[in-house]
Parts: sequence; C-alpha cells; structure tokens
Amino acid sequence: MAKISFDVDGTLRDDFFGNVNPHKYSVQELAKRLIADGHDVLIVTRRYKDGRIDEHTVVYELAEKIGISIENVHFTNREWKYIKLHELGVDFHIDDDDTDVLNIKLYNPITTGFLLKNADGIEEFYKLCNQ
Repeated sequence: MAKISFDVDGTLRDDFFGNVNPHKYSVQELAKRLIADGHDVLIVTRRYKDGRIDEHTVVYELAEKIGISIENVHFTNREWKYIKLHELGVDFHIDDDDTDVLNIKLYNPITTGFLLKNADGIEEFYKLCNQ
C-alpha cells in the first residue's frame, strides 16, 4: 500500500483566506476511500503547529473527521512541503498549490505531486494511488 498525503487549505477545506473550495467534500471522501483501501494517509500542511496564532486546531479537527490519526498530521511551519514529504517517505501528495507541486517535482524524487485542478482530478488521483 502507498503512503499518501493531503494538503489542507484549498484541498481538504476552503483556502487559508476563506475562498471556497467546491471540491473539499469530495476530496475528504477520497481520503476516507484511500484509508478504507488500506493506504497510509497523512496530512502535510504549511500551517504552524505552535505559536501565537492557533492554526493547528482546525487541522486536527478535520483529521479526526476524516479518520486520519493525529500522528499522521504534519506541520511544516511555512517551510516548503517537499522537505517534509521526503522525510516521511510519502509516495503521493495532492495539493492545490502549483508551486508546492512544482517543488516536489524538482526537489523530491520519491514523491509524486498531483495538482488538484477540478473534480475530474479527484478520481484521477485515486487511480494514480492504486496503480
């Protein structure tokens, strides 16, 4: 089975600034399907885990709702995700940020980054993870 990670803002929920993500519930269901299939599903976010700003609580609540264990939630504290994805040995990562996906392609040879553009991409990512 694969190790698969999801971005939070703009992927599993609305973006950080509140812009609506029309695909968030479908992506959440995708994460649940991958868990049910036996994959190791994680969240990797550029949010801060600790600090004066409470950015982590909503991530932990979302993880619990989806069925992702707290141990599988990782914060980069605004560092690029490709570093954490490489450390964790992630096989596939889905994100709405084209810069994060490009950085994965350029600097992380073990992770396949997938850019979520539309609803069709959700099923495409599912098939990619189950090759």
